[in-house]
Amino acid sequence: PALASPAPAPSPVLAPALAAPAALPAAAADRPGDLRYSPVLPPDPALESLPGGRPDGLRALRESLERRGAHGELEAARSLYYTDSLTGLRNRAYFLERGESLLAGVPEPTAAMLDMDNFGAVNAGLAAVHGVTRGRARADAVLAVAGAALGQLARARGVTVIRLGGEEFVVLGSRDAVKAFAADARRALTPGRTLAAAGIKDGGAESRAILDAMKRLGRGDQPIGDFTYGLAAADGRSAQEALKTADAALNAAKEAGRRGSINLAAADGAPAEWTPPADAAAPAPLPVPVPRDAAAEFARLESRLTPHEARALREAAFRDPLTLARGYDYAVLRAPEWDREYAGGGTAALVSARNLKQINDILGHEAGDRYLRRLGVILRQTVERLRRRKRDAQEPVRVASKEFLLVGRDADLAARLAAEAVAKNFEGGRMLTAAEVARLRRETVARGLTPAARAKLIGTLRVVSEPLDDGRGHADALGALDRAFARLEERKRAEDEPVPPPSMN
Repeated sequence: PALASPAPAPSPVLAPALAAPAALPAAAADRPGDLRYSPVLPPDPALESLPGGRPDGLRALRESLERRGAHGELEAARSLYYTDSLTGLRNRAYFLERGESLLAGVPEPTAAMLDMDNFGAVNAGLAAVHGVTRGRARADAVLAVAGAALGQLARARGVTVIRLGGEEFVVLGSRDAVKAFAADARRALTPGRTLAAAGIKDGGAESRAILDAMKRLGRGDQPIGDFTYGLAAADGRSAQEALKTADAALNAAKEAGRRGSINLAAADGAPAEWTPPADAAAPAPLPVPVPRDAAAEFARLESRLTPHEARALREAAFRDPLTLARGYDYAVLRAPEWDREYAGGGTAALVSARNLKQINDILGHEAGDRYLRRLGVILRQTVERLRRRKRDAQEPVRVASKEFLLVGRDADLAARLAAEAVAKNFEGGRMLTAAEVARLRRETVARGLTPAARAKLIGTLRVVSEPLDDGRGHADALGALDRAFARLEERKRAEDEPVPPPSMN
């Protein structure tokens, strides 16, 4: 089915800074700077007043379905909207809307943050064996195995597990239940066990390539495929605040060389490692993930809706709640329509944020989320402004943790304008604070993660573009995306930055 792709409403905060020039130069596609157009985020402390903290969600669709008693359709819409299609777990939208209620009335409410150790090396190694496209799919199989196991353990302990994105998961529940869950997960998801369950054989070509990637990244002696855990009490504070504290405990453990450990945040802010009681029983076999076809679910649901309800579903579906860009499943669903629309010519532009992993590891995931949320604002506002000037670009699509796809006849222009805006705002302390930017540059260089000569590039965007034409006179949007990912990896290697390829969600 065709999906509507309305432009986001202009931000009242950003509108004055986004005033377009009186006329758009005809040659601007080759010289984006000539547009004199660069979205500017407001300076601190106005950063937190940015719009787009969460999408409208299912409100409009829910009201219509409840009026006509379409309870089955409403349940299907909720399942589609609140479920991560890769792991089958609850997703970030569910956390944003239900996180507080999940902890309400729970004895000693606790939040835990889980981060898979060295998943980037898994990505890099599998890409080296299979190429970028198949390598991403193989890496996603590892996350699917982990998600199935975490879901099974969560049900047994009565806690809720949520995939925030990438290899990051959240657990909410009572203190004792969350600790018991972490102990179970630590026993079940040991280094290498998750990889083996995903079919990566010890000593095989894939395993050797992952170990080679670990050496290149300077992590040859670290565990792979298990999790590091941070736990924090939520008494008297929000789930978001507790999660931020849990994430700080997790990052402190990693910096101290305690990957794979369970760490409890203390009242004084210094996390303490917790060692679960010994358990002689062998962990149960890891469950087999159940594949999910979100696009097929969407099509079945849409066929049972009224035209008004279908429009509401199209607006809500496949929306990344962090950046308000569309999600990868949206690109899969729209690809046939794009292929028809751009048979006469068009571009797939891929933008990738440099050093997001270092932002997360050094400043915490809250800072990384803040950066991505503001990147989403810039991308959406750039596309909206170009559309008003009769330029052609589809809504941005978040196709991986730090990669976004733009499709259209002016997609490359939109991507390069957004890259200019991000560089300007990052340098101006508006993507992250000036103090955070200074710390990030200082510590990435001190740790040997980034050459000093390239520290100024941290937080900026790489841009690669590919024609939608597949070389045979037909448009192929997903094929162009794969080629763009391959070129992106070449760009990364050329810049000599050991950043692994992304995992597609």
